[in-house]
Amino acid sequence: MPEHFPVAIIGMGCFFPKAIGPYGYWHLLYHGIDAITDVPESHWSPSEYFDENPKKPDHVYCKRGGFISKIAFDPSEFGIPPSTLEATDTSQLLGLQAAKMALEDAGYGDGKNFNRNLTSVILGVTGTQELVIPLSSRLGYPKWRKALRESEIPPDKTEEIIQRISDSYQHWLFLFQCLLTEIFPLHQVLTDLS
Repeated sequence: MPEHFPVAIIGMGCFFPKAIGPYGYWHLLYHGIDAITDVPESHWSPSEYFDENPKKPDHVYCKRGGFISKIAFDPSEFGIPPSTLEATDTSQLLGLQAAKMALEDAGYGDGKNFNRNLTSVILGVTGTQELVIPLSSRLGYPKWRKALRESEIPPDKTEEIIQRISDSYQHWLFLFQCLLTEIFPLHQVLTDLS
């Protein structure tokens, strides 16, 4: 098996805050446009997740960031039944859009014929379940807190309930260390096979 494989990158597709595509991104950089903004209302509420203490669990200590704009997505264009969108990760849909953009950037848009056996688009998306499930549950605490308060549960009891739920999940650092112990043997096997 050869050690080097010739690869040609002939198109790019990407999404950045205030810039779509590599030319939009270059325009942003060239003109020195600051793409960092306050958190959009559509993302999350700083009043629920912000805390000045960077060590407070399940909170952020910054109210600004880089956020991409909403992107129109037509599932039928990619042969995806609309009924499956709810179970599809947004990053996968953005990946499809970026792949389409890269192919168009390479000159393969508008139905142009090309050898599809010699063309690849590589997308990498992962959601390590052992980390994602507890993390997403923990990020739901503000919603739980709001629901408990609206149900007239006293504030001290609300916090006790949320803490009990929180304690039922492993801390993310413990889970990450467990995952690393699983990755090392896999790396060793792959190294031994090569």
